[in-house]
Amino acid sequence: MAAVASAGFALVNAQFATSFNLYVILSSAALLSLIGFSQLTVLAVGEFSLAVGSIGSLVGVATGYLLVTRSVPLAPAIGFGLGLGLLCGVTNGALVAVSGVGGFVVTLATGGAFAGIALAVTETVPYTGLPNLLNDFGTGRLGPLPAVLAVSLGVALWLGVLYGWRRTGRTMLAFGGNPEAARLSGLSRRTTLLWAHGLSGLLAGAAGIVAMAQLHEANPNAGSGWLLQSFTIPIVGGTLLTGGEVSVVGILVASLILATISDGLILVNVDAICVTLVQGVLVFVVVSLGRSREGSFGRWLRNALPFMSASAMGSQP
Repeated sequence: MAAVASAGFALVNAQFATSFNLYVILSSAALLSLIGFSQLTVLAVGEFSLAVGSIGSLVGVATGYLLVTRSVPLAPAIGFGLGLGLLCGVTNGALVAVSGVGGFVVTLATGGAFAGIALAVTETVPYTGLPNLLNDFGTGRLGPLPAVLAVSLGVALWLGVLYGWRRTGRTMLAFGGNPEAARLSGLSRRTTLLWAHGLSGLLAGAAGIVAMAQLHEANPNAGSGWLLQSFTIPIVGGTLLTGGEVSVVGILVASLILATISDGLILVNVDAICVTLVQGVLVFVVVSLGRSREGSFGRWLRNALPFMSASAMGSQP
């Protein structure tokens, strides 16, 4: 799909096929994949998180505050930011587990709170003057590839191992696939929810820091447009909305597809609103096809790339 779209856009606009534009697409795909991974961890257990973008914004603002106003060294500031993302996610998981209210409602509430804190701290004005090392990483290259792609690929490898071969990941998939059977097997629902939402918060925080590095500023609105993307990418990539089955490589492929389409539409002067419309249509089409799981594009991806997919039935689908 990405190849077909690329060929079409290259015919319409010669700039699409340049090495610089390839760098732009891969850089965008790297951030999109982190956003998708953040949603994937909660979808694995049959939950949802509407707070992915809010957590990313809050972590970016908190990290930027430490770097710019407190002159905290880069490594401790990033560590604090990731810890804050983890804490936000664990808070979501704890509220879901204790209250019995679904993640959709809980994260709708906490997402609004996190976004409000980010706006209040900055008074809607981004933090600028970030360390050169961070800015260079955000827009730098490792050979022809964007440096931030290393973060995305590293997270993908980690999640592939987690869901394919580690007990914690297998437990999360078991709950997503059949919560009642998992409970009768003695698995803890509360611990599983804490893990799923905690990982989601951690990865949303990582996305927030990468976005900050790419933008060269800590913007409280950086994650405001991530909600649709966070669902589009896992759905297109083959992760089931009902839980129990994920595709890590599918996230990477879907991120590349979405980044390619978005970049191409912008190059041919399509309005940004239409880019969002295309994302929504893409979700509808894939979900409609996925009503017959054997006929879905996501299912095809899971079968084509089994080494980085996992389900509740085994290490590979």
